[in-house]
Amino acid sequence: MSAGTGLDAALAAELERFAARGRVLVALDFDGVLAPIVDEPSAARALPASAAALERLVATTDVALVSGRALDDLRACAQPPAGVVLVGGHGTQSSLDGAGGGTALSAERAALLERLGAELDALAAGREGVHVERKPMSAVLHTRRAAREVAAEATALALAGPGALPGVHALRGKEVVELGAVQLGKGGGLRRLREALSAAGAPVEAVLFAGDDVTDEDAFAALSPAAGDVTVKVGEGETAAALRVGSPQDVAELLTHLARLRGR
Repeated sequence: MSAGTGLDAALAAELERFAARGRVLVALDFDGVLAPIVDEPSAARALPASAAALERLVATTDVALVSGRALDDLRACAQPPAGVVLVGGHGTQSSLDGAGGGTALSAERAALLERLGAELDALAAGREGVHVERKPMSAVLHTRRAAREVAAEATALALAGPGALPGVHALRGKEVVELGAVQLGKGGGLRRLREALSAAGAPVEAVLFAGDDVTDEDAFAALSPAAGDVTVKVGEGETAAALRVGSPQDVAELLTHLARLRGR
């Protein structure tokens, strides 16, 4: 552990280097990173220590939340401090693009999205604990509250059925299958955000991204630790991230320490 913190020494050293740079971006997934995973997604809230750290950090640093949630849903649950950019829908929406956060679907893509929702509805019908969520660019099958065998069956059917339709981009996360009528991916959303921020001012020299889900691997792959970016996996599982912490409580400590370093 690093002296004065409960952080791993390697992570603490990376944070020191990162904090010493000029303009940097701290990008974070919400569920499982700032907020513990809960059975009812609408009840998720950032840990108080993380919320307080973001308040301090945004005064010196570009901060973004990059989530699979739709933008309005993310805004309602995260309740972010002023100045925090929101990227929702797995990179398809951004608060930098105005209230709606993105562009409208073409008629063809809108019809595809309607079909995806209908087919997932039919798949969820009669399967206890399985439900469908509509987003502006995708439809999502949730299985967290289902029995394990029911969840596995519903997941397999979603991927093999509507998930295999032409033009559909399928993402499998923790207890969810998200089917996009457009290309989905946090990596692309993170790249676009970095470019937009750099175009509006000084270049973003480095990015720190922390995520817990398999859908965050796309964002890890879009960054370069060799070039100064910092990638942090939260929790267990295989990952392309260079560093790891165990829980949202550890993320709160990471952010508190980083806010202190950037405030110097």
